[in-house]
Amino acid sequence: MVGEKDPPEQGMPALMGEIMAFAMRNLGPKGINFARYSVDYHLLRNYLHILDEWGETRTNMALPAYAKEIVEHYLQTDSSFKEIVTKIRDKSAER
Repeated sequence: MVGEKDPPEQGMPALMGEIMAFAMRNLGPKGINFARYSVDYHLLRNYLHILDEWGETRTNMALPAYAKEIVEHYLQTDSSFKEIVTKIRDKSAER
């Protein structure tokens, strides 16, 4: 309602935060592998967003060649990514 403040966020319990930080620090990718993971993750996330918002034709026109190579790699090697892309394409076709 107007004038009411949202309750303050409490965040994650401290113990759970420590466990997550430990796992990310010790089990996740490091160095150049983290950089590759980060670039791929953000590129694929943005690809899925513009595919959903703009449709396939406009997305393919806007996507740089290096990004297309990365997307194609994941379409060929990652069945869950391919499934998500297929769902978005099917949804776009229904519009």
